[in-house]
Amino acid sequence: MEINSAGARKLSETTVYVREAHRYTYRGDVHEETRVGYTYAFHLFFHGQGRVAVAGRSYPVGPGSLVFIRPGEAHSFHLSSAAPLEAYNIYCDLWGKPDRLFSRFSFQTSRPDPELMPSAVSCPELEALPVHARVPGHSPLTDWFVRICGWHDPSDGNAEALVSSLMKAWLLHAHGELRSDFPYDRRIARLLERMEWEPEARFSHEEMSRECGLEKSHFYSLFKSATGMTPKAYQLRLKMKKAAALLLESDQSVTRISEQLGYDTVHYFSKQFSDFYRQSPTQYRSLRRGGGL
Repeated sequence: MEINSAGARKLSETTVYVREAHRYTYRGDVHEETRVGYTYAFHLFFHGQGRVAVAGRSYPVGPGSLVFIRPGEAHSFHLSSAAPLEAYNIYCDLWGKPDRLFSRFSFQTSRPDPELMPSAVSCPELEALPVHARVPGHSPLTDWFVRICGWHDPSDGNAEALVSSLMKAWLLHAHGELRSDFPYDRRIARLLERMEWEPEARFSHEEMSRECGLEKSHFYSLFKSATGMTPKAYQLRLKMKKAAALLLESDQSVTRISEQLGYDTVHYFSKQFSDFYRQSPTQYRSLRRGGGL
């Protein structure tokens, strides 16, 4: 595709090519220090605390933090404690697949190669995306991001088209969602944030509406408007997401995980998990466990 650097383009005109998409654990290694990328990079953090420096500015990151780094922007990753920082990372080209596919980065020990930088394209919608944002747990942006990382497979010819199409959809949705200063009622937003941090807690409909200072019917309406789900369905979704994370990121037994999530019996937990993911907890761990570089 021929790119005219002088003409502005719409986000819907992007021709996305996903070079790499994977889970990654930051441990303070040398290659996480100052570097410059040749691609558009998106980092969605799901565990740990730290900071990411981009173009001379430092941003705090933790679960739900999204960092968007443009080609040519110097950046680095910094842990805030001895605990690792974990993220899903997507590196992509937005205006067609480049002819040369070499290193994604130039590290501090070498100068960036201008010939590897993508052509300059004016896209006001892309420029409006923030460097740093928080993605709510209920947002489809989170699920789509994780799916892209799970489906990316260079050896599968169909996977390239699949993840590229989903990444374009992700960008279009992100343009609308991440540019909104506050897309839903602040009282509901505070409750959602608490629920995301404590998915194992048992919140009754009455407790949630009382916490928001709303009548039950009004609360239900606002909650469903913000999440697209009933409070009960949203609670289950958060609990299942944490269960999946614990299965993949720890060696705890299924019984221990069910107890940690507040279940009275492992059998009920296993049934809910199987209904939600169409796989038992043991199958889910066995089939999906692993990480990328």
